[in-house]
Amino acid sequence: MVGAVACGCSLFSPPAAAPDHDASLAPPGPIGYVVCPDAVTPVELANHTAEADIPLPISGTPVLGDFAIATSPDGRWAYVVTSDGVSSSRSAGATTVPPATTGSSGAAPPSGVSVQNVVIPINLVTQLAEAPIKIPGQGGTHAIVVMPGGRIVLAASGSSIVPVNAATRQVGTPLQLGSGRTVFGMALDPRSPTLFALVAGGVVPVDTANATAGVLIPTGLSVSSVYSPHGIVVTGNGATVYMVGQGGSDYGGRVLPIVAATGATLAMTGFDKFGISDPAAVAIDPTGTGLLVADAANNWINPVPLDDFSDPPDPVRLPQRTRDSSTPGTGHPTDVVSGPGHTGAFVVDGFSVVLPYQPATQTFSPAIPVCSGASSMTVAPAP
Repeated sequence: MVGAVACGCSLFSPPAAAPDHDASLAPPGPIGYVVCPDAVTPVELANHTAEADIPLPISGTPVLGDFAIATSPDGRWAYVVTSDGVSSSRSAGATTVPPATTGSSGAAPPSGVSVQNVVIPINLVTQLAEAPIKIPGQGGTHAIVVMPGGRIVLAASGSSIVPVNAATRQVGTPLQLGSGRTVFGMALDPRSPTLFALVAGGVVPVDTANATAGVLIPTGLSVSSVYSPHGIVVTGNGATVYMVGQGGSDYGGRVLPIVAATGATLAMTGFDKFGISDPAAVAIDPTGTGLLVADAANNWINPVPLDDFSDPPDPVRLPQRTRDSSTPGTGHPTDVVSGPGHTGAFVVDGFSVVLPYQPATQTFSPAIPVCSGASSMTVAPAP
């Protein structure tokens, strides 16, 4: 069970932080924050402009896919979960897509190398990262979410979920999901205290009010080989959870709906008629009427209209790019997020750019250069 901080206050219901009225150095308007092995790049979503990188105070180079980012609702803080002290030789140069994951606990550190999983708070008002907060656990650090209050963070650390009070830097007792249940993605239900944790072969509902894990919802689906933190999403009304993965006799790409209130699984859809696919990430499109699935096998965006869920239309191919062979990255899309208003959607290409995408016209704008080895993106208002 997730524990409480030393003061006796629950990590899930902290006192509200005092408002910060300092002048903000963040750019105006909605901002996307893209995380890479050693930095975060802010991107102005309205005009597709990247700002100066925010360096992350860690040593070594985390394994690609072992870092994720989330922001507080007010846009004043970002939090990165990653590892500190990983040997840089583990991810030097280009990284190819490994086989799809079926139940590993994440990459193990080389013998003799000390690795510490950490959460790094970033003050988005000052655009500076604070000292890392050490968290318990070993294995992949693939996902992180921020609770509605803004300063309680739930971070994936191997097969556990670790609560952190970022205001006090106090760490609670990890909630262990069980052997072999590495957390590859997390999504909060906007209408209830439930967190949905994506693991290989299933989804675990977590009651954040009582800090308890529910019964595994079996899905029969593997997790994307690019370890995206956004392979699971909850609709705005909290009614349905959508997760993506590979499954079936042909190991094809699948989208599975889950009834949030009951955990019942509904009929899947997939992309078999377009060939083998590896769904890396899923987002609700900006209109709320469909899904956008990033396909890491084919470098596609697969649109899935909710009113014609069983028959997705043709995929949209990402613009082809060339790169320097020394640039780290997967070479495949690793994340897709929707921006507010008319800003459209944004695709992280796994190298060093973000691709703005307009679902209504299925068109891309010029690539936005970001930090090298980009993996995960989140969207926030200006602080």
